[in-house]
Amino acid sequence: MKIGQVIRNLRLAKKSTLEDIAFVAEMDAANLSRIERGKQNPTPEITEKLATAFDLPVSALYLMAEQNIETYQVKGTQKEMKQVSDRLEDCVTRFMLLTPEYQLMVNEFITVMLKSQGKGE
Repeated sequence: MKIGQVIRNLRLAKKSTLEDIAFVAEMDAANLSRIERGKQNPTPEITEKLATAFDLPVSALYLMAEQNIETYQVKGTQKEMKQVSDRLEDCVTRFMLLTPEYQLMVNEFITVMLKSQGKGE
C-alpha cells in the first residue's frame, strides 16, 4: 500500500474532509488530494505535518503503508484476499487512532480471543 492510501484511509476513518486535514497540516487541499491519489509524493515535511494532523508518529504512517497482504500468506481467491486485506487495513488504521491505553486493551482482547480458539500462547 502507498502512503497516500494510508492518509486517505485515516482521513476517512476520522470522517474528515480534504480541507479539514489540509488546514491542520497547513497545506493546500489540492496537494493533499494528489498525495492521496498517488499523483504526488509528500515531502518529509508534509509527511510530518500529516502525521501530526492524525496525532500519529511518522513511523506509524510508514508502518501502515508497508502492510502487505502477501506477508500474511492468506489463502483463497483474489477476491477473498482483497477482503482480508481491506479488513486488515481498516483494523490497523483504527488501532493507530486509539490512545496507547486502548491499544493495550485491544491487544489483550485479541490474546484472549486467540486462546479461546486454541491459537494463543
